[in-house]
Amino acid sequence: MINKPATGITMVFGVDPQNCFGHPNGGLYVKGGEKVVEPGNKLIAYGLENDYLIGFSCDWHPNNSDHFKPIGPWPRHGVAGTWDAEFLSGLNVPATSYIFRKGTKKHEHGYDPFEGKTDDGIGIENVLVHFGVEKIFAWGIAIDYCVKAFVLHALKLGYKVYLVIDASRSVNANLGDEQKAIEEMEATGVKLITTEEVLNGKFQTTLAD
Repeated sequence: MINKPATGITMVFGVDPQNCFGHPNGGLYVKGGEKVVEPGNKLIAYGLENDYLIGFSCDWHPNNSDHFKPIGPWPRHGVAGTWDAEFLSGLNVPATSYIFRKGTKKHEHGYDPFEGKTDDGIGIENVLVHFGVEKIFAWGIAIDYCVKAFVLHALKLGYKVYLVIDASRSVNANLGDEQKAIEEMEATGVKLITTEEVLNGKFQTTLAD
């Protein structure tokens, strides 16, 4: 990747919309996770219509990952090459999408999608800079973990980030985790938005850019 040749590009980025998090039989099912598919597909279709970049992150853990119990805090999930790590059924993953796999090594937890790489070894920041991305619509699973990590990292790098709240879900391992995560992101500069507001272009007229 080279330095950005243009500016003003937007990216629609889906954080971990996988079976492990969004299917009731997944290794770390997040309640309501399957419901991100419909709004996610709407965002992706809107992005394609407007020549936005489309990106996804996904857990791609080794079977012996330190992320899993008893060493780590989580049950086994998102093991590379398994059904659990596949994207949710019905999700539109365009052939032109950038897919960043994270947590790929034994010692890596992979909370932050910016740690992920494509199969060609390209990181998210490389793609954002190369295409001159300025604005990101983030959605996915889970608000209180990987979505938050992605949003905070992107904000720190200076990108304008919108969290599409109805296309996202939270683990809520502890009561109030979702609200704490949202408050932290808002304090750092994220703007909350709904799928319908994106599709209607409301972000262009009613939210500060």
